Amino acid sequence: MVARPKELEYDFLLDRLYAQLPEQAKKPARFEMPRAAVEIHGKTTLIRNAAQIAQIFRRDFNHFFKYLTRELGTTGSIEGGAIRLKGRFGPATVQRKVEQYAKEFVICPVCGKPDTHFIELRGVKMLKCEACGAVSPIPEI
Repeated sequence: MVARPKELEYDFLLDRLYAQLPEQAKKPARFEMPRAAVEIHGKTTLIRNAAQIAQIFRRDFNHFFKYLTRELGTTGSIEGGAIRLKGRFGPATVQRKVEQYAKEFVICPVCGKPDTHFIELRGVKMLKCEACGAVSPIPEI
């Protein structure tokens, strides 16, 4: 049997690869899905902490607002840091849409980290991951 040089041993290669990873990719998961604070007032629904959710996601508040109104099929308005939607939407429904937004526009589909931002590549909006470097297309709102 021929002895392999140390440079080709699995553990050596694995250590070398790990050393080349960005620091953000090495950290354990630290992202907690925010909970929507929902209040129903007559025929309207108020999401009191919508601005905080957008801030946690590191996304533009207007983008988050536009997504929610489109997905819930309603109109609404921004009132300070809150979103008022026309119609009655329960907390579970709103939370499901918040989580869906995170999946589509925040979480990297390759590594699952939330360290992403939007870029434009040849006129197409893309999601770029700061942790693994992946670039993925995102849907238009």
